[in-house]
Amino acid sequence: MPVRALIVDDEKPARDLLKEYLQDVPAIAVIGECATGREAVKAINQQKPDLVFLDIQMPGLSGFEVLLRLEHLPDIIFTTAYDQYAIRAFEVNAIDYLLKPFSRDRFQKAVQRALEQRRETGSGLENMLSLLMQTAPPSLNRLFVRVGSRIIPIRIDDILCISAEGDYTRIHLADREYLCNLGIGALEKRLDAQRFVRVHRSYIIALPALKHLQSDGEGGYVATMINGARVRVSRSHAAKIRELIL
Repeated sequence: MPVRALIVDDEKPARDLLKEYLQDVPAIAVIGECATGREAVKAINQQKPDLVFLDIQMPGLSGFEVLLRLEHLPDIIFTTAYDQYAIRAFEVNAIDYLLKPFSRDRFQKAVQRALEQRRETGSGLENMLSLLMQTAPPSLNRLFVRVGSRIIPIRIDDILCISAEGDYTRIHLADREYLCNLGIGALEKRLDAQRFVRVHRSYIIALPALKHLQSDGEGGYVATMINGARVRVSRSHAAKIRELIL
């Protein structure tokens, strides 16, 4: 099966050049093109391409802002006329950074690198996931987690509680769980303190998902969540809970 590619650039000549260069690469099939960041988000989430040639400076959303809004995360080759974004591009583990104007030979090298990387399942996802978790603005109301070879967003409103699991955390929703690559302390710093409360060294609960509290007779509590799950509130963290009781 050919690698399915999407071209995203606000300039038609640039999109046409990429399509011309890709005619020499039978292993890649172009499935569409977009002229704006918003078009790109919609097309990527719906068509789920394997590879995206992504411009950075575009109307509406930049290439980096596009990445933060994706439910499907493909391999990325940035194409831009500006060299100041190169470091950030490689921080998100882009396969390559093509600085316009680039030659056919330089383009072919980037494409070959993309094809080789696709042979390594999940290659580059950890770095991309880490950057998304660190830089996603709170207004997006989502966290990003890795599931197999994909990175998916989780709506903050859907989280009931979070439990520590070694150096990772497990995010509990009403009907499923996801493993997150951040430790519980690092994840706590990313969460809204008005909504999420640390109740134990190993647990964080979402206050809107709290059904009721019951004293454990030792200065702590047992928190029952709306899905019936029970979470221990340790004595050392109980004071924060008592502040919420009128």
